[in-house]
Amino acid sequence: MRGDEMKFEKYMSILLIMCMLSYFMMINLSMTAAAEDISAHLTDGEVIRRDALIYDLRDLFIREKNLAEYMEKLTNLDGDDCRFIINECKKKKIDPFIVLGVIKRESNFDPKAEGAAGERGLGQLMGNTAKVVAENLGYVYDADKLFDSRYNLKITITQIAYLMNLYGNDVHKALTAYNRGQQGLEEHMASKAGNDAAVSDYSAKVVQFAQQYREDAYKVTNVN
Repeated sequence: MRGDEMKFEKYMSILLIMCMLSYFMMINLSMTAAAEDISAHLTDGEVIRRDALIYDLRDLFIREKNLAEYMEKLTNLDGDDCRFIINECKKKKIDPFIVLGVIKRESNFDPKAEGAAGERGLGQLMGNTAKVVAENLGYVYDADKLFDSRYNLKITITQIAYLMNLYGNDVHKALTAYNRGQQGLEEHMASKAGNDAAVSDYSAKVVQFAQQYREDAYKVTNVN
């Protein structure tokens, strides 16, 4: 009897798979027919624009996929974290390579890094800063969670985006403030003269890393 039951279960499994395949084939045929029907009513110019949009979306998808793979190799973070960086930077309209530069400078991409003054995680966030950002995001603040990659990345990217917006996208002001605090930026600028008063060793190094990563990534993300 047990053998008959197993045969029956196997038969039913095969039947279920065949039914699902048939269903998806019908859906695919319906979508193809609908697309052909729509195409029949498009002008030549509209067809060209439609096809151009399709290729643009394809290229964007491939570039982002390649960029995530590049980040994964560079940082040793998992693929989900790398895609999270890309998506968060898109939402907040900031350069992902600047974020990579900050993380490289702060922790060398080590999620478990801990600084002498208590800085934690990828972005080496101080507790007082991280707590404010986390609460503004509606998160429950937990200092130990700063060692969690996703939690730390969310707060780090949010803080960088906030500073970029605060200083009118002046990357050196934003980065120097990230490193020294807003008061530290003012003191730094007061001690220097000229148009590059906001430039610090920290901001210059982050920008250098960002440029290097941008050039390297272009080689693998450029779609032919």
